[in-house]
Amino acid sequence: MPEFAARINKQDTVSGFRPLLPLCPLFLLLVAAILLWGWEPAKAPEESATVSETPAAPAPLVTAEQLAQMAYTDSTLGEIGWMLTEESLAELNRVLREYGILTEEAISQFLAQAAVETAAGKWLVELGDEAYFNKYGYTTGTRGAGFFHLTFEYGQMAFATWMMKRYVPGMEDIAYINPTNHEREEIRAGYYAALRLAANLGLDISAYSRIVYDAQSPVPTGADYLAQAFAWESAGYYWYITGIGEAISEEPGTANTDIVSELVGGGNWQSRREAYEAFYPVLHER
Repeated sequence: MPEFAARINKQDTVSGFRPLLPLCPLFLLLVAAILLWGWEPAKAPEESATVSETPAAPAPLVTAEQLAQMAYTDSTLGEIGWMLTEESLAELNRVLREYGILTEEAISQFLAQAAVETAAGKWLVELGDEAYFNKYGYTTGTRGAGFFHLTFEYGQMAFATWMMKRYVPGMEDIAYINPTNHEREEIRAGYYAALRLAANLGLDISAYSRIVYDAQSPVPTGADYLAQAFAWESAGYYWYITGIGEAISEEPGTANTDIVSELVGGGNWQSRREAYEAFYPVLHER
């Protein structure tokens, strides 16, 4: 707020002073009245109080009404409809902005993958038993979780390292190892290096180290914790590190859906196309 200053011109009031009014009886009566009843100088106008305004929240990229309009019947999966809490919807919108998923086309493709992976949010962890998971090289603790079903211990370690680097003050300079082009041992080494640094600095990183499955932990870790705490963020993260936003064309269509499906690594591409075709018209009309 600008500051205002008043300049006062002072004159010598001692030498050469002459009264402005003659000392007549009327003047003396005026002086006596002032002395008797008192007099207060006029108050300067007060500056208007500063009003701190909270910045308006950006308009949501996806609304609850739009999600409701996205219900459709899949040729394989049957009835699909989003069932997000208000908190989950707010987190979706935050993640879309955080990871630069901003266009109608990109959001539609992102939601199409999430819908098929999780039955529109119904299953945030991969279904199956230990024998099924072992067949594909992971376990119950490292099975797919979140809206893109992030999988494997090394995937959890990479994501945990990313989150520490991104959100923990003092860990901005740790090395993040991208699992799309690095070996698992490199990712593991980077993760444990981050843990050692956090311990040396006395930092509490439990919110992120719990992303990695720990069979000895008394609290949820791994897939169950990731689905609970970072379901949308893990999907936005995966979209970003795999370069999906740069890989798809600006021209809308299911050709983009096939590109995204390949990068996400999920099956049932036809269902992903159908999800996109149900979602894009809704967002295009916003």
